[in-house]
Amino acid sequence: MPSVSDLLNTIDTTYRNSYSQAQKIQWMNETQRQIFQSVKHEAPPHTFTTIANISQYDLPADCDPKNIKSVVIQRGMYPQFDYDNPTFDELQFVSIDSNRYIDRTGHWYSVVENSKLFLNPLPETHNEGLVVYVYYNKKPAALTLNSVPDLEESFHELLILGCLERIARARGEYDDKNVFANDFQALLREYQKQYREPYPEYSPPKDMLPNRRGHSLVNNRGRRRVYPDGLIPY
Repeated sequence: MPSVSDLLNTIDTTYRNSYSQAQKIQWMNETQRQIFQSVKHEAPPHTFTTIANISQYDLPADCDPKNIKSVVIQRGMYPQFDYDNPTFDELQFVSIDSNRYIDRTGHWYSVVENSKLFLNPLPETHNEGLVVYVYYNKKPAALTLNSVPDLEESFHELLILGCLERIARARGEYDDKNVFANDFQALLREYQKQYREPYPEYSPPKDMLPNRRGHSLVNNRGRRRVYPDGLIPY
């Protein structure tokens, strides 16, 4: 798959510029992050188990707390918990910084330090080991010279166009900037359409055969025409 270095070569051969590789990689990073904000990319669920007397748990590096969709926790332990038929409860989000009343005995979660999941109530010895699932939309990994973008290969051109638009804007070439911006928006709309409809929609099949009732054929006027031996002429 094309690396960032390959994309930089395309950028430099398309539009002459004197900007450093680091600057252009930064612009591509900005473009990719904005794309992932526009088109959500669901990550595999992050799982962990609760530990007695520990209320804070690290979130994965690609998880922006604003992109958490839901947090569910295994319900109960022995003797209430049925290990053959596990059940889970979805936790409500509560912002610790808000003025909202917080029930310390209630089951909810929050985010602290913008990187840790806070669980309430505090897990204790008798109920530690509960499985927690965090569902979230991932953010893309930061690009480096030799890395491969998280964006699908078929749409790497979006990163190229986004970088070209920023180069032209920085140089004050607004006619070129507008051309690159229009191309970027057109391709982004196509990407949004394909990503949100990943499977083709097929029209339901229609029965085009004559309507048979016993050995008869119903014609367009609703009259029955009976044929011997159930045969319908072609």
